[in-house]
Amino acid sequence: MPTDRDFVPVILGTGLGAYNLARSLHEAFGVHSVALGRHALRETAHSRIVSVRARPDFNDEQVIVSELRDLAAELAQTHPGAALLLLPTIEHYTNVVLEHRTELDEHYLVPLPDAATAARVMTKTDFYATCAALGVPHPQTRVVDGSLLDDAHLGEDLPFGYPAILKPSDTDLYPRLRFEGHQKVYLVEDAARLREIARRIYRAGYVGDLVIQEYLAGDESVMRVANTYSDRSGRVRFVSVGQVALSEYHPDLVGNNNAIVTVPDPVIEASVRTLLDGIGYHGFANVDVMLDRRTGLWKVLEVNLRPGATAFYTMAAGGVLARAAADELVLGRLVAPFSTTAERLWLNVPYAVARWFVPPSTRGVLRRAARSGRVHTLRYGPDLSLRRRLDIARIDLRHTLDYVRYSRHRLNH
Repeated sequence: MPTDRDFVPVILGTGLGAYNLARSLHEAFGVHSVALGRHALRETAHSRIVSVRARPDFNDEQVIVSELRDLAAELAQTHPGAALLLLPTIEHYTNVVLEHRTELDEHYLVPLPDAATAARVMTKTDFYATCAALGVPHPQTRVVDGSLLDDAHLGEDLPFGYPAILKPSDTDLYPRLRFEGHQKVYLVEDAARLREIARRIYRAGYVGDLVIQEYLAGDESVMRVANTYSDRSGRVRFVSVGQVALSEYHPDLVGNNNAIVTVPDPVIEASVRTLLDGIGYHGFANVDVMLDRRTGLWKVLEVNLRPGATAFYTMAAGGVLARAAADELVLGRLVAPFSTTAERLWLNVPYAVARWFVPPSTRGVLRRAARSGRVHTLRYGPDLSLRRRLDIARIDLRHTLDYVRYSRHRLNH
């Protein structure tokens, strides 16, 4: 088995997504990772399998690149001859790596597409045009920018009705803004409300596009996610589809998931392959999909150029997503085609919380999968020191209190 002298995973981020990657690669290869970020979050703190290096200004582009250069020089001394696998976990870090790709490629192996291909996924206008050109089902969409804010009729000529979804296109800048009523996505009931929220977003310092999208009604039962790895030839080699069983209640975290069941889904697999293979994509992709009950079509909402923070659900069903990148880029192995088919449960909350708050529509699939096997990303035997156990208990308590608090809020609204 390779050791941590053969390669070192360098992870940008210190949250759940970072621990997901660190645990996956530790299980697969026995390697220890280094995680860089602004703070030592509880998800990665006090770990035996990942060393965290934090500095408050790590959101600064030049600081990130400088730290990566210095780390590469350090690891060349402490791990001579070891390959360095660079793994961003959020959009901001992904964008920085893409912007400085030429320089970073001198030191790191990077599972990301080239800039032109990345733009076709990251730029919402290009993304939905690409979906249309390739015949991949996607929601009807209108993209607007700040220049339209003075238009008193903004939102009144949409090709679809209300309610509608409003969300920022720039998922790098927007999460770092703070203002009253800040949410990840907004469900707006009419054009007046759309204009009000749009103005609030831009006045807070946002400069990107806004995406207005048809609303696909439904609870977790219409939500699925796919995590994939495409090799350098531009072909999807690994794909795992998960059925969302329980989503996040906290308004700032809407769109995140805390319980996922792996399911076989050849229809979604085919759509994802058509999209990613059609643009010659390379690297990880995290794809959000929703069912349009009016048409029976599973529609692709967006693609992120990284594994999802919840991508450890693939491990629950026996699929080691992170291993695909290490096999190809570090070890030079052909990545064998793989799809998860077993029905297993991944959790980011205590199982009792999931059972209590799961909606009736997904209760059956959650309990059935739990009987076959369940996995919690942070509960990793070789990394359960007393301090880690306390950290995980605090995280679980935070999630539990959030569900109690915001379930009452939901009932009141």
